[in-house]
Amino acid sequence: MDDDPVLRSLGADLERDDPALARLLTGRRAHQHSTAWLLLALPLLIPALLLPARVALGLLALLLILSSPVLVAWLCAATEGGAAPRT
Repeated sequence: MDDDPVLRSLGADLERDDPALARLLTGRRAHQHSTAWLLLALPLLIPALLLPARVALGLLALLLILSSPVLVAWLCAATEGGAAPRT
């Protein structure tokens, strides 16, 4: 534990200014949306258990191929918004 008041005030300032960086430095994990991922995966999991393995893998590959442009656009948008312009 940090008993130094200067370090505690710097930590409080960092947490106020950039909470994501403060969580990263302290080792705490950011809140993950595990329930949402489970609800999204459930409709895909049920037919995969009912279909033969080749059909399920083929449908999964087709889904990944068709969704890849959306995933790339999402990743590009996430990286563009995080960087601050240098002045």
